Amino acid sequence: MARIVSAEEAVGHIPDGATVLVVPMPSEEVYPAFHRVFTKTGSPKDLTVIWAAGLGPFSAERRGMNHFGYPGMVKRFVAAHFGLNHEVMRMIAQEEVEAFNLPQGTLCQLYREIAAGRPGVITRVGLGTFVDPRVEGGKLNQRTQSCEDLVEVVQVNGQEMLRYKPFKPQVGLIRGTTADPEGNITIEDEALCMENLEAAMAVANSGGFVIAQVERVSDKPAQPHAVRIPGIFVHYVVVASCRHTHPHTLFTEHDPDYLGGARMDLQREFLPMPLNAEKVICRRAVLELGAATLVNLGVGVPMSVATVAHEEGILDRLMLNTEVGVLGGLPQTGKNFGPAKNPSAFMSQAAMFDFYDGGGLDLTCVGMAQVDRQGNVNVSKIGPKIIGCGGFINITQSTKAVIFCGEFTAVGSRIEVQGGGLRILAEGKVRKFVERVEQITFSGAVARHGGQKILFVTERGVFKLVPEGLLLTEIAPGIELDRDILGQMGFRPLIAPDLKPMDARIFQETPMNFSRRSASAAAGPA
Repeated sequence: MARIVSAEEAVGHIPDGATVLVVPMPSEEVYPAFHRVFTKTGSPKDLTVIWAAGLGPFSAERRGMNHFGYPGMVKRFVAAHFGLNHEVMRMIAQEEVEAFNLPQGTLCQLYREIAAGRPGVITRVGLGTFVDPRVEGGKLNQRTQSCEDLVEVVQVNGQEMLRYKPFKPQVGLIRGTTADPEGNITIEDEALCMENLEAAMAVANSGGFVIAQVERVSDKPAQPHAVRIPGIFVHYVVVASCRHTHPHTLFTEHDPDYLGGARMDLQREFLPMPLNAEKVICRRAVLELGAATLVNLGVGVPMSVATVAHEEGILDRLMLNTEVGVLGGLPQTGKNFGPAKNPSAFMSQAAMFDFYDGGGLDLTCVGMAQVDRQGNVNVSKIGPKIIGCGGFINITQSTKAVIFCGEFTAVGSRIEVQGGGLRILAEGKVRKFVERVEQITFSGAVARHGGQKILFVTERGVFKLVPEGLLLTEIAPGIELDRDILGQMGFRPLIAPDLKPMDARIFQETPMNFSRRSASAAAGPA
Protein backbone atom coordinates (compact mmCIF):
# COMPACT_ATOMS: atom_id res chain seq x y z
CA MET A 1 0.00 0.00 0.00
CA ALA A 2 1.25 3.46 -0.91
CA ARG A 3 2.64 5.62 1.90
CA ILE A 4 1.88 9.32 2.22
CA VAL A 5 5.22 11.08 2.66
CA SER A 6 6.81 14.48 2.18
CA ALA A 7 8.53 15.29 -1.11
CA GLU A 8 11.91 15.28 0.64
CA GLU A 9 11.32 11.85 2.15
CA ALA A 10 10.26 10.41 -1.20
CA VAL A 11 13.31 11.81 -3.00
CA GLY A 12 15.53 10.61 -0.15
CA HIS A 13 14.74 7.02 -1.13
CA ILE A 14 16.22 7.46 -4.63
CA PRO A 15 19.61 5.72 -4.94
CA ASP A 16 22.63 7.23 -6.65
CA GLY A 17 22.90 6.32 -10.32
CA ALA A 18 19.17 5.64 -10.68
CA THR A 19 17.24 5.97 -13.93
CA VAL A 20 14.26 8.26 -13.28
CA LEU A 21 11.21 8.41 -15.56
CA VAL A 22 9.53 11.80 -15.28
CA VAL A 23 6.01 12.33 -16.59
CA PRO A 24 6.38 16.01 -17.54
CA MET A 25 3.49 17.61 -15.69
CA PRO A 26 4.08 20.59 -13.39
CA SER A 27 4.70 18.65 -10.15
CA GLU A 28 6.18 21.61 -8.34
CA GLU A 29 5.96 19.88 -4.96
CA VAL A 30 8.17 16.91 -5.89
CA TYR A 31 10.57 18.33 -8.49
CA PRO A 32 12.11 21.10 -6.28
CA ALA A 33 12.81 18.51 -3.57
CA PHE A 34 15.50 16.94 -5.75
CA HIS A 35 17.78 19.96 -5.42
CA ARG A 36 16.99 20.48 -1.74
CA VAL A 37 17.87 16.89 -0.87
CA PHE A 38 20.91 16.85 -3.16
CA THR A 39 22.28 20.08 -1.67
CA LYS A 40 21.80 18.78 1.86
CA THR A 41 23.05 15.20 1.44
CA GLY A 42 24.99 14.98 -1.83
CA SER A 43 22.44 12.43 -3.08
CA PRO A 44 20.78 11.37 -5.28
CA LYS A 45 23.61 11.88 -7.77
CA ASP A 46 24.63 10.61 -11.22
CA LEU A 47 20.99 10.20 -12.23
CA THR A 48 19.68 9.41 -15.70
CA VAL A 49 16.56 11.55 -16.13
CA ILE A 50 14.12 10.72 -18.93
CA TRP A 51 11.04 12.59 -20.12
CA ALA A 52 9.01 12.91 -23.32
CA ALA A 53 7.01 16.13 -23.80
CA GLY A 54 8.63 19.44 -23.02
CA LEU A 55 7.78 21.21 -19.76
CA GLY A 56 9.53 24.40 -18.86
CA PRO A 57 9.39 28.03 -18.00
CA PHE A 58 10.91 29.15 -21.33
CA SER A 59 13.87 30.43 -19.29
CA ALA A 60 16.52 29.41 -16.77
CA GLU A 61 14.03 29.82 -13.93
CA ARG A 62 13.98 26.79 -11.63
CA ARG A 63 10.64 25.34 -12.65
CA GLY A 64 9.62 22.35 -14.73
CA MET A 65 12.52 20.28 -15.99
CA ASN A 66 15.00 22.98 -14.93
CA HIS A 67 14.69 21.49 -11.44
CA PHE A 68 16.95 18.72 -12.73
CA GLY A 69 19.51 21.07 -14.27
CA TYR A 70 22.27 20.60 -11.69
CA PRO A 71 25.71 19.21 -12.52
CA GLY A 72 26.52 16.20 -10.42
CA MET A 73 22.91 15.42 -9.66
CA VAL A 74 22.27 14.35 -13.25
CA LYS A 75 24.69 12.38 -15.41
CA ARG A 76 22.47 11.87 -18.46
CA PHE A 77 19.34 13.38 -19.99
CA VAL A 78 17.17 11.46 -22.44
CA ALA A 79 14.26 13.54 -23.68
CA ALA A 80 12.22 14.61 -26.68
CA HIS A 81 12.29 18.36 -26.07
CA PHE A 82 14.78 20.60 -24.27
CA GLY A 83 14.03 24.04 -25.69
CA LEU A 84 11.83 25.21 -22.82
CA ASN A 85 14.55 24.55 -20.24
CA HIS A 86 17.43 26.94 -20.65
CA GLU A 87 19.46 25.58 -17.73
CA VAL A 88 19.28 22.07 -19.13
CA MET A 89 20.24 23.34 -22.60
CA ARG A 90 23.21 25.14 -21.06
CA MET A 91 24.43 21.97 -19.37
CA ILE A 92 24.22 20.05 -22.64
CA ALA A 93 25.97 22.76 -24.64
CA GLN A 94 28.77 23.06 -22.07
CA GLU A 95 29.37 19.29 -22.04
CA GLU A 96 28.37 18.91 -18.39
CA VAL A 97 26.08 15.96 -19.06
CA GLU A 98 25.41 13.22 -21.58
CA ALA A 99 22.30 13.93 -23.63
CA PHE A 100 20.10 12.06 -26.10
CA ASN A 101 17.17 13.42 -28.09
CA LEU A 102 14.55 10.81 -29.08
CA PRO A 103 11.05 11.19 -30.58
CA GLN A 104 8.38 12.09 -28.05
CA GLY A 105 5.84 9.47 -29.02
CA THR A 106 8.40 6.70 -29.25
CA LEU A 107 9.65 7.40 -25.73
CA CYS A 108 6.10 7.10 -24.35
CA GLN A 109 5.56 3.88 -26.26
CA LEU A 110 8.90 2.56 -25.00
CA TYR A 111 7.65 2.77 -21.40
CA ARG A 112 4.80 0.45 -22.31
CA GLU A 113 7.16 -2.00 -24.01
CA ILE A 114 9.43 -1.99 -20.97
CA ALA A 115 6.42 -2.75 -18.75
CA ALA A 116 5.53 -5.71 -20.96
CA GLY A 117 9.08 -7.07 -21.08
CA ARG A 118 9.23 -6.70 -24.85
CA PRO A 119 12.45 -5.91 -26.76
CA GLY A 120 11.82 -2.18 -27.18
CA VAL A 121 9.91 -0.23 -29.83
CA ILE A 122 10.40 -1.35 -33.42
CA THR A 123 9.16 1.34 -35.78
CA ARG A 124 9.81 3.37 -38.92
CA VAL A 125 9.73 6.56 -36.87
CA GLY A 126 13.09 8.28 -37.00
CA LEU A 127 14.46 6.63 -40.16
CA GLY A 128 16.61 9.07 -42.12
CA THR A 129 16.51 11.69 -39.35
CA PHE A 130 19.19 12.66 -36.85
CA VAL A 131 17.83 9.93 -34.54
CA ASP A 132 18.93 7.24 -37.03
CA PRO A 133 22.23 5.79 -35.71
CA ARG A 134 23.68 6.11 -39.23
CA VAL A 135 23.17 9.87 -38.98
CA GLU A 136 23.63 11.09 -35.38
CA GLY A 137 21.87 8.52 -33.23
CA GLY A 138 20.17 11.30 -31.28
CA LYS A 139 23.45 12.20 -29.55
CA LEU A 140 23.53 15.91 -28.72
CA ASN A 141 27.08 16.77 -27.72
CA GLN A 142 30.66 15.55 -27.89
CA ARG A 143 30.49 13.98 -24.46
CA THR A 144 27.76 11.65 -25.67
CA GLN A 145 29.53 10.41 -28.78
CA SER A 146 31.37 7.62 -26.93
CA CYS A 147 28.17 6.40 -25.25
CA GLU A 148 26.37 3.28 -26.37
CA ASP A 149 23.70 3.69 -29.03
CA LEU A 150 20.13 3.79 -27.74
CA VAL A 151 18.76 3.07 -31.23
CA GLU A 152 19.74 0.46 -33.79
CA VAL A 153 18.73 -0.42 -37.37
CA VAL A 154 16.96 -3.77 -37.79
CA GLN A 155 15.33 -5.62 -40.68
CA VAL A 156 11.69 -6.68 -40.45
CA ASN A 157 10.23 -8.54 -43.43
CA GLY A 158 12.98 -7.11 -45.58
CA GLN A 159 12.28 -3.52 -44.52
CA GLU A 160 14.52 -1.24 -42.50
CA MET A 161 13.20 -0.29 -39.09
CA LEU A 162 14.62 1.29 -35.96
CA ARG A 163 14.68 -0.48 -32.61
CA TYR A 164 14.61 1.80 -29.57
CA LYS A 165 16.27 -0.27 -26.89
CA PRO A 166 14.60 -0.91 -23.52
CA PHE A 167 16.15 -0.04 -20.17
CA LYS A 168 15.30 -0.59 -16.50
CA PRO A 169 13.97 2.49 -14.70
CA GLN A 170 14.32 2.51 -10.92
CA VAL A 171 12.08 5.51 -10.17
CA GLY A 172 8.94 7.01 -11.68
CA LEU A 173 7.50 10.48 -11.05
CA ILE A 174 3.81 10.69 -11.95
CA ARG A 175 0.90 13.00 -11.14
CA GLY A 176 -2.83 12.79 -10.52
CA THR A 177 -5.61 14.55 -8.65
CA THR A 178 -6.78 12.24 -5.85
CA ALA A 179 -5.25 9.26 -4.07
CA ASP A 180 -7.59 6.89 -2.23
CA PRO A 181 -6.63 4.74 0.82
CA GLU A 182 -5.19 2.03 -1.47
CA GLY A 183 -3.10 4.48 -3.46
CA ASN A 184 -5.39 4.39 -6.49
CA ILE A 185 -5.00 7.62 -8.47
CA THR A 186 -7.77 9.51 -10.28
CA ILE A 187 -7.32 12.49 -12.60
CA GLU A 188 -10.64 14.35 -12.41
CA ASP A 189 -9.01 17.79 -12.13
CA GLU A 190 -6.07 17.18 -14.46
CA ALA A 191 -5.84 19.00 -17.79
CA LEU A 192 -3.90 16.10 -19.34
CA CYS A 193 -3.73 12.33 -19.03
CA MET A 194 -0.17 11.92 -20.34
CA GLU A 195 1.76 8.65 -19.96
CA ASN A 196 1.30 8.21 -16.20
CA LEU A 197 0.06 4.62 -16.38
CA GLU A 198 2.71 3.49 -18.87
CA ALA A 199 5.52 5.02 -16.81
CA ALA A 200 4.21 3.58 -13.53
CA MET A 201 3.93 0.07 -14.97
CA ALA A 202 7.41 0.27 -16.52
CA VAL A 203 8.95 1.21 -13.19
CA ALA A 204 6.94 -1.25 -11.11
CA ASN A 205 7.74 -4.17 -13.42
CA SER A 206 11.42 -3.17 -13.39
CA GLY A 207 11.54 -3.53 -9.60
CA GLY A 208 11.57 0.20 -8.90
CA PHE A 209 9.22 2.53 -7.04
CA VAL A 210 6.76 5.21 -8.13
CA ILE A 211 6.22 8.63 -6.53
CA ALA A 212 2.82 10.18 -7.25
CA GLN A 213 2.10 13.84 -6.59
CA VAL A 214 -1.60 14.49 -5.97
CA GLU A 215 -3.75 17.44 -5.02
CA ARG A 216 -5.57 15.62 -2.25
CA VAL A 217 -6.16 12.27 -0.56
CA SER A 218 -9.52 10.67 0.11
CA ASP A 219 -10.60 8.42 2.97
CA LYS A 220 -13.07 6.70 0.64
CA PRO A 221 -12.24 4.17 -2.09
CA ALA A 222 -12.26 5.64 -5.59
CA GLN A 223 -14.83 4.52 -8.12
CA PRO A 224 -13.03 1.77 -10.05
CA HIS A 225 -13.84 3.21 -13.48
CA ALA A 226 -12.34 6.56 -12.42
CA VAL A 227 -8.96 5.08 -11.48
CA ARG A 228 -6.25 5.83 -14.07
CA ILE A 229 -3.25 4.52 -12.11
CA PRO A 230 -4.01 1.53 -9.86
CA GLY A 231 -2.48 1.63 -6.41
CA ILE A 232 -0.49 -1.56 -7.05
CA PHE A 233 1.88 0.58 -9.12
CA VAL A 234 2.20 3.44 -6.60
CA HIS A 235 4.63 3.33 -3.67
CA TYR A 236 4.78 6.90 -2.31
CA VAL A 237 2.15 9.64 -2.42
CA VAL A 238 3.13 13.30 -2.02
CA VAL A 239 0.28 15.75 -1.40
CA ALA A 240 0.74 19.20 -2.91
CA SER A 241 0.77 21.98 -0.33
CA CYS A 242 -1.35 24.26 -2.52
CA ARG A 243 -2.61 24.63 -6.07
CA HIS A 244 0.44 26.76 -6.92
CA THR A 245 2.59 23.63 -6.65
CA HIS A 246 0.00 21.55 -8.52
CA PRO A 247 -1.06 23.81 -11.40
CA HIS A 248 -2.61 22.91 -14.74
CA THR A 249 0.36 24.48 -16.51
CA LEU A 250 3.37 26.41 -15.25
CA PHE A 251 1.51 29.58 -16.24
CA THR A 252 -2.10 28.73 -15.33
CA GLU A 253 -2.87 27.41 -11.86
CA HIS A 254 -6.36 26.23 -12.70
CA ASP A 255 -8.71 26.69 -15.61
CA PRO A 256 -12.00 24.75 -15.50
CA ASP A 257 -12.31 25.17 -19.28
CA TYR A 258 -9.41 22.69 -19.62
CA LEU A 259 -11.50 19.99 -17.93
CA GLY A 260 -14.50 20.09 -20.26
CA GLY A 261 -17.11 20.10 -17.51
CA ALA A 262 -18.35 23.62 -18.16
CA ARG A 263 -18.46 24.39 -21.86
CA MET A 264 -17.40 27.89 -22.71
CA ASP A 265 -18.24 29.94 -25.77
CA LEU A 266 -15.13 29.63 -27.89
CA GLN A 267 -16.21 32.54 -30.08
CA ARG A 268 -14.71 34.97 -27.60
CA GLU A 269 -11.34 33.24 -27.82
CA PHE A 270 -10.81 34.36 -31.39
CA LEU A 271 -9.60 37.90 -31.87
CA PRO A 272 -9.67 39.34 -35.39
CA MET A 273 -6.40 38.45 -37.06
CA PRO A 274 -4.69 41.30 -38.92
CA LEU A 275 -3.90 40.79 -42.58
CA ASN A 276 -0.17 40.19 -42.39
CA ALA A 277 2.38 37.60 -43.51
CA GLU A 278 1.27 35.10 -40.87
CA LYS A 279 -2.36 35.32 -41.94
CA VAL A 280 -1.37 34.89 -45.60
CA ILE A 281 0.46 31.68 -44.70
CA CYS A 282 -2.40 30.34 -42.60
CA ARG A 283 -5.02 31.18 -45.23
CA ARG A 284 -3.07 29.24 -47.84
CA ALA A 285 -2.77 26.31 -45.43
CA VAL A 286 -6.52 26.39 -44.76
CA LEU A 287 -7.13 25.93 -48.49
CA GLU A 288 -5.51 22.53 -48.09
CA LEU A 289 -7.86 21.32 -45.38
CA GLY A 290 -10.38 20.03 -47.89
CA ALA A 291 -12.16 17.04 -46.44
CA ALA A 292 -9.64 16.72 -43.60
CA THR A 293 -11.25 16.15 -40.22
CA LEU A 294 -8.49 15.10 -37.84
CA VAL A 295 -5.93 17.90 -37.84
CA ASN A 296 -2.86 18.54 -35.69
CA LEU A 297 -1.41 22.03 -35.43
CA GLY A 298 2.18 22.66 -34.38
CA VAL A 299 3.39 25.55 -32.26
CA GLY A 300 4.09 29.00 -33.70
CA VAL A 301 2.55 30.15 -36.99
CA PRO A 302 0.58 26.91 -37.56
CA MET A 303 -1.56 27.50 -34.46
CA SER A 304 -3.16 30.50 -36.21
CA VAL A 305 -4.60 28.09 -38.78
CA ALA A 306 -7.37 27.54 -36.20
CA THR A 307 -8.12 31.27 -36.12
CA VAL A 308 -8.38 31.46 -39.90
CA ALA A 309 -10.56 28.33 -39.98
CA HIS A 310 -12.84 30.03 -37.46
CA GLU A 311 -12.99 33.22 -39.56
CA GLU A 312 -13.94 31.13 -42.57
CA GLY A 313 -16.67 29.27 -40.68
CA ILE A 314 -15.18 25.78 -41.00
CA LEU A 315 -13.65 25.24 -37.56
CA ASP A 316 -16.69 23.26 -36.41
CA ARG A 317 -16.00 20.45 -38.87
CA LEU A 318 -12.43 19.94 -37.69
CA MET A 319 -11.32 17.78 -34.79
CA LEU A 320 -8.18 19.52 -33.60
CA ASN A 321 -5.91 17.55 -31.31
CA THR A 322 -2.56 17.75 -29.58
CA GLU A 323 0.00 15.01 -29.30
CA VAL A 324 -0.10 14.97 -25.49
CA GLY A 325 -3.50 13.25 -25.71
CA VAL A 326 -6.21 15.92 -25.96
CA LEU A 327 -8.94 15.57 -28.59
CA GLY A 328 -11.30 18.33 -29.63
CA GLY A 329 -11.86 21.86 -28.43
CA LEU A 330 -9.39 24.67 -28.93
CA PRO A 331 -5.75 23.70 -28.22
CA GLN A 332 -3.90 26.30 -26.19
CA THR A 333 -0.87 28.07 -27.60
CA GLY A 334 2.42 29.49 -26.40
CA LYS A 335 3.31 28.91 -22.77
CA ASN A 336 0.08 27.02 -22.12
CA PHE A 337 0.51 24.60 -25.02
CA GLY A 338 -0.85 21.13 -24.23
CA PRO A 339 -4.36 21.51 -22.78
CA ALA A 340 -7.40 22.58 -24.78
CA LYS A 341 -10.51 24.54 -23.91
CA ASN A 342 -13.69 22.49 -24.38
CA PRO A 343 -11.87 19.17 -24.90
CA SER A 344 -13.90 16.22 -26.14
CA ALA A 345 -11.73 13.43 -24.76
CA PHE A 346 -8.45 12.64 -23.03
CA MET A 347 -6.16 9.84 -24.17
CA SER A 348 -2.81 8.74 -22.87
CA GLN A 349 0.04 10.27 -24.80
CA ALA A 350 1.31 6.81 -25.78
CA ALA A 351 -2.11 5.89 -27.23
CA MET A 352 -2.33 9.17 -29.13
CA PHE A 353 1.01 8.50 -30.76
CA ASP A 354 -0.09 4.95 -31.62
CA PHE A 355 -2.89 6.59 -33.56
CA TYR A 356 -0.54 9.11 -35.18
CA ASP A 357 2.11 6.54 -36.10
CA GLY A 358 -0.50 4.39 -37.79
CA GLY A 359 -1.49 7.22 -40.12
CA GLY A 360 -4.64 8.29 -38.29
CA LEU A 361 -4.15 12.02 -38.82
CA ASP A 362 -5.53 13.51 -42.02
CA LEU A 363 -3.28 16.56 -42.00
CA THR A 364 -0.79 18.42 -39.89
CA CYS A 365 0.47 21.99 -40.10
CA VAL A 366 3.89 22.41 -38.51
CA GLY A 367 6.70 24.94 -38.48
CA MET A 368 10.06 24.96 -40.25
CA ALA A 369 13.35 26.54 -39.21
CA GLN A 370 15.47 25.30 -42.13
CA VAL A 371 14.64 23.54 -45.42
CA ASP A 372 17.13 22.23 -47.97
CA ARG A 373 16.94 21.26 -51.64
CA GLN A 374 16.08 17.63 -50.79
CA GLY A 375 13.10 18.68 -48.70
CA ASN A 376 14.81 17.91 -45.39
CA VAL A 377 13.55 20.08 -42.54
CA ASN A 378 15.27 21.14 -39.33
CA VAL A 379 13.40 22.35 -36.26
CA SER A 380 15.51 20.69 -33.56
CA LYS A 381 18.89 22.45 -33.59
CA ILE A 382 19.65 26.01 -34.66
CA GLY A 383 23.31 26.96 -34.31
CA PRO A 384 24.40 26.16 -30.75
CA LYS A 385 20.78 26.08 -29.52
CA ILE A 386 19.51 22.55 -28.91
CA ILE A 387 15.71 22.55 -29.01
CA GLY A 388 14.82 18.91 -29.54
CA CYS A 389 12.41 17.18 -31.88
CA GLY A 390 9.42 16.82 -29.53
CA GLY A 391 6.64 15.01 -31.37
CA PHE A 392 7.69 16.45 -34.73
CA ILE A 393 9.28 13.26 -36.09
CA ASN A 394 6.35 11.02 -35.17
CA ILE A 395 3.80 13.44 -36.57
CA THR A 396 5.49 14.44 -39.83
CA GLN A 397 6.68 10.95 -40.73
CA SER A 398 3.26 9.35 -40.39
CA THR A 399 0.62 11.90 -41.42
CA LYS A 400 -0.98 11.67 -44.85
CA ALA A 401 -0.52 15.36 -45.69
CA VAL A 402 2.07 17.64 -44.08
CA ILE A 403 2.00 21.41 -44.53
CA PHE A 404 5.17 23.15 -43.36
CA CYS A 405 4.28 26.74 -42.53
CA GLY A 406 6.58 29.67 -41.94
CA GLU A 407 7.85 33.01 -43.17
CA PHE A 408 10.35 32.86 -46.01
CA THR A 409 13.15 34.50 -44.03
CA ALA A 410 13.61 35.06 -40.30
CA VAL A 411 14.89 37.70 -37.87
CA GLY A 412 13.89 41.19 -38.91
CA SER A 413 11.63 40.44 -41.87
CA ARG A 414 8.87 43.02 -42.38
CA ILE A 415 6.13 42.25 -44.90
CA GLU A 416 3.14 44.39 -45.83
CA VAL A 417 -0.01 43.12 -47.49
CA GLN A 418 -1.43 45.84 -49.71
CA GLY A 419 -3.18 46.18 -53.02
CA GLY A 420 -3.98 42.48 -53.18
CA GLY A 421 -0.35 41.43 -52.92
CA LEU A 422 2.85 41.58 -50.88
CA ARG A 423 5.43 44.29 -50.40
CA ILE A 424 8.71 43.47 -48.67
CA LEU A 425 9.75 46.35 -46.42
CA ALA A 426 12.77 44.65 -44.84
CA GLU A 427 14.40 41.33 -45.65
CA GLY A 428 15.05 38.86 -42.85
CA LYS A 429 18.64 38.35 -41.78
CA VAL A 430 18.39 34.56 -41.68
CA ARG A 431 17.61 32.35 -44.66
CA LYS A 432 15.34 29.40 -44.01
CA PHE A 433 15.92 27.73 -47.37
CA VAL A 434 19.52 26.55 -47.17
CA GLU A 435 21.82 24.26 -49.11
CA ARG A 436 22.01 21.81 -46.21
CA VAL A 437 20.07 21.76 -42.96
CA GLU A 438 22.05 21.65 -39.72
CA GLN A 439 20.06 18.68 -38.48
CA ILE A 440 17.54 16.42 -40.23
CA THR A 441 14.35 16.42 -38.16
CA PHE A 442 12.24 15.52 -41.20
CA SER A 443 13.66 13.41 -44.01
CA GLY A 444 12.56 14.43 -47.49
CA ALA A 445 13.85 11.14 -48.91
CA VAL A 446 11.78 9.05 -46.49
CA ALA A 447 8.69 11.16 -47.23
CA ARG A 448 9.07 10.76 -50.98
CA HIS A 449 9.45 7.01 -50.60
CA GLY A 450 6.34 6.85 -48.40
CA GLY A 451 4.15 8.76 -50.83
CA GLN A 452 3.16 11.56 -48.45
CA LYS A 453 1.81 14.87 -49.71
CA ILE A 454 4.28 17.52 -48.58
CA LEU A 455 3.87 21.27 -49.10
CA PHE A 456 5.96 24.19 -47.91
CA VAL A 457 3.78 27.28 -47.51
CA THR A 458 5.32 30.72 -47.11
CA GLU A 459 3.93 34.20 -47.57
CA ARG A 460 5.85 34.51 -50.86
CA GLY A 461 5.19 31.19 -52.48
CA VAL A 462 4.33 27.52 -52.21
CA PHE A 463 6.69 24.61 -52.79
CA LYS A 464 5.80 20.98 -53.31
CA LEU A 465 8.09 18.04 -52.54
CA VAL A 466 8.55 15.97 -55.72
CA PRO A 467 10.96 13.08 -56.47
CA GLU A 468 13.56 15.53 -57.80
CA GLY A 469 13.38 17.89 -54.81
CA LEU A 470 11.54 21.15 -54.08
CA LEU A 471 9.25 22.47 -56.80
CA LEU A 472 7.98 26.06 -56.68
CA THR A 473 4.33 25.90 -57.77
CA GLU A 474 2.82 29.24 -56.67
CA ILE A 475 4.07 32.77 -56.18
CA ALA A 476 2.44 35.64 -54.30
CA PRO A 477 1.24 38.74 -56.20
CA GLY A 478 3.76 41.56 -55.89
CA ILE A 479 6.70 39.20 -55.41
CA GLU A 480 9.57 39.22 -57.89
CA LEU A 481 10.81 35.68 -58.52
CA ASP A 482 14.54 36.36 -58.88
CA ARG A 483 14.87 39.05 -56.21
CA ASP A 484 12.44 37.94 -53.50
CA ILE A 485 12.54 34.15 -53.79
CA LEU A 486 15.53 32.78 -55.68
CA GLY A 487 17.79 35.54 -54.38
CA GLN A 488 16.92 34.66 -50.79
CA MET A 489 17.55 30.92 -51.07
CA GLY A 490 20.73 28.92 -50.57
CA PHE A 491 19.90 26.74 -53.55
CA ARG A 492 17.88 26.95 -56.76
CA PRO A 493 14.62 25.00 -56.56
CA LEU A 494 12.76 23.46 -59.44
CA ILE A 495 10.23 25.85 -60.94
CA ALA A 496 6.92 24.57 -62.26
CA PRO A 497 6.44 25.31 -65.97
CA ASP A 498 2.90 26.41 -65.08
CA LEU A 499 3.96 28.54 -62.09
CA LYS A 500 0.80 30.33 -61.00
CA PRO A 501 -0.14 33.13 -58.62
CA MET A 502 -1.42 32.26 -55.16
CA ASP A 503 -5.20 32.53 -54.74
CA ALA A 504 -6.12 36.23 -54.84
CA ARG A 505 -8.62 35.77 -51.98
CA ILE A 506 -5.70 35.17 -49.61
CA PHE A 507 -4.59 38.81 -49.89
CA GLN A 508 -7.95 40.55 -49.40
CA GLU A 509 -9.22 42.08 -46.16
CA THR A 510 -12.55 40.25 -46.29
CA PRO A 511 -12.95 36.51 -45.58
CA MET A 512 -12.13 34.13 -48.41
CA ASN A 513 -15.64 32.62 -48.18
CA PHE A 514 -14.84 29.36 -49.82
CA SER A 515 -17.37 26.56 -49.54
CA ARG A 516 -16.70 23.06 -48.33
CA ARG A 517 -16.83 21.93 -51.90
CA SER A 518 -14.28 24.46 -53.07
CA ALA A 519 -12.05 23.70 -50.11
CA SER A 520 -12.15 20.04 -50.98
CA ALA A 521 -11.24 20.83 -54.55
CA ALA A 522 -8.36 22.96 -53.38
CA ALA A 523 -6.98 20.01 -51.47
CA GLY A 524 -6.43 18.05 -54.66
CA PRO A 525 -2.99 17.57 -56.21
CA ALA A 526 -0.94 20.74 -55.80
